[in-house]
Amino acid sequence: MARVVVRSRSGNVVLAVLGALYAFSALAVLVALVVEVWNAAAIIDHAFLLGLVAAAGCGVWFLETGLENLGVRVPHFMQRSH
Repeated sequence: MARVVVRSRSGNVVLAVLGALYAFSALAVLVALVVEVWNAAAIIDHAFLLGLVAAAGCGVWFLETGLENLGVRVPHFMQRSH
């Protein structure tokens, strides 16, 4: 995966906070959508669900990148394999 370098500490904090917010909000909308349309889900609903899963993944990636650039030790399950 591409290495993202943010040289300022405040920039990395913002990246991590926005990543956490992005992942949390995508997961919240995903859960709400699954609860609301699970039995009557059309193909477009499945596309929305897939997009929300991808958005949550991007949020986790932003969070992990910000924490890594700050030098914070990330949990083992979040570490990239190089």
